[in-house]
Amino acid sequence: MIGHRGDRIETGAREGTGTINRMTKPFLIVRRYPYEEPFHTHIEISASNGPFAGTTDVYCNVEDLAEIGNSLQQFPVRVGDEYRYEYGSENPVRRFHRYLSLRAYTTDAAGHCALQLRINNNTSEPNEGSCEFSIRAEAAAINRLGSLFERFSSLEHLELHWTLDDGELFAALQPQPA
Repeated sequence: MIGHRGDRIETGAREGTGTINRMTKPFLIVRRYPYEEPFHTHIEISASNGPFAGTTDVYCNVEDLAEIGNSLQQFPVRVGDEYRYEYGSENPVRRFHRYLSLRAYTTDAAGHCALQLRINNNTSEPNEGSCEFSIRAEAAAINRLGSLFERFSSLEHLELHWTLDDGELFAALQPQPA
């Protein structure tokens, strides 16, 4: 289970999908577990749009965190714009541990935006797990997430919390509700 500022978010599993309270506010939490830094790191990403949630972990380049941050801070440049960060592959031949896609996109000609996550734990039955969902967000909220990612890439914080209205970095991992 994970939580954010007193909002209880119950997930049915540590990775993949789970059921949560439909009144839960959309969120994204990134937890960093130092690994071969300053070049590589281990992160766990948990997110929800309210009715859907997913969690996965990946080992990525620290540069990826800064690139995500820079790209999201400048999103969108124009209507129809899209940014996508992908880690791994869903193709079993490529034998990746996990697949993660984080996509920011505009939803209409007025420039409304959303953030889409696609997660696949790349395991076979009966341990398979995957999810895909979007979080509707104003461009300013996505830009704020970008700023948080860029600051997070400095490796001075272990946890990033983002909601549609707020965001915060923590020097230490935050307790997770039991």
